Amino acid sequence: MVRPRIRVQKCVPAQRRAQGGFVLVSVLWVLVIMVLAASTFSLWVDKSREQAMERQHALEAKRRSTDLLAKILYTQLTGVKSADGVAWPGEATAVIGFDSLDDFLSGAAPRISAGAAGFMPLDGRVLDAGDGIRIAVQDRGGLIGLSFLERLDIFESISRFGGRRDIDATRLRDTLFDYQDTNDHRRPQGAEAPQYQLAGLPPPLNGFLRHPLGLRSILVWDELLQHQSDGWILRTFRTEGDGSVNVNTAAPSALELLLSDRAAVNAMLARRQQSAFTSVNQLYGLSGIHVEDPPFTIMPSAGIRFWWWRESDHTAQVYDVQFSPLNSGQGAWYFNWTIRVALPDDLANSTATAIDHPFFR
Repeated sequence: MVRPRIRVQKCVPAQRRAQGGFVLVSVLWVLVIMVLAASTFSLWVDKSREQAMERQHALEAKRRSTDLLAKILYTQLTGVKSADGVAWPGEATAVIGFDSLDDFLSGAAPRISAGAAGFMPLDGRVLDAGDGIRIAVQDRGGLIGLSFLERLDIFESISRFGGRRDIDATRLRDTLFDYQDTNDHRRPQGAEAPQYQLAGLPPPLNGFLRHPLGLRSILVWDELLQHQSDGWILRTFRTEGDGSVNVNTAAPSALELLLSDRAAVNAMLARRQQSAFTSVNQLYGLSGIHVEDPPFTIMPSAGIRFWWWRESDHTAQVYDVQFSPLNSGQGAWYFNWTIRVALPDDLANSTATAIDHPFFR
């Protein structure tokens, strides 16, 4: 007798099918997470590489700027100085003489020829140093000194620059002197420690300013300069000296404060673009220049203010350097201070003049 064959069909429970679907979804999510993690890691690597390249470029720019500053200092210390500036290293200079008998009798500097080497400009113009680096060299003698600044007409010009009509020039002068003198005697319109305490400010320094931006710590001056940039202050003032400036290297802002006559400033700037002033007597034939105006000089001083920045930067590094020719070696120069400030618009937008000299290639 043949028995019938019974076919048994195995059924997969619904619970096991659900578990299989969950595992599949989990695997898909893991794959998605791995893809996202890989993408994120790739972006992180790209970002890290960009940051590393940017740091490398910044480091190279810093190295390049240090090299440029060293060459500028060498030029300033060894080059022949004239009203045109400081002769670049290289071709020997030759003294030609005086332009006129009046220049000789007045004690004017002799005209010096630098031949093909040319002169390093000290008027703060923008120079293209190559590799996207911009520099500007400013003669410190072209800046207004603050330690012995006494002329009320200059303080009146400063108040007009600040746009304040309610600040008296005498008050500006008295607060500046009270801040810098070594005593606690208050001038009629000045301010000493009690007035600073009432204003919630640190007491006066009782010494000469260490830095031109210290003007922002002086009562009245802090309000007056709140709309002026740090770059404007650094291109206008120095901590020591008075209102006498080098007419060949002074910034337009400094000349406007000294002359209070825009037409006179324009005439002076146009004249010195043609050729440097070799005698202060040449000033008095210009429109708006009178003998009672502040004294001017024509020769570079023993110090520079050096600016450098990259072409794409929004800030600049500034060095204030002085020279002591009687000291040999490293003591022949020293840094007063260095600071990074926002790059002034006129420097950022200026057309750079290439430095075509083998010393800087």
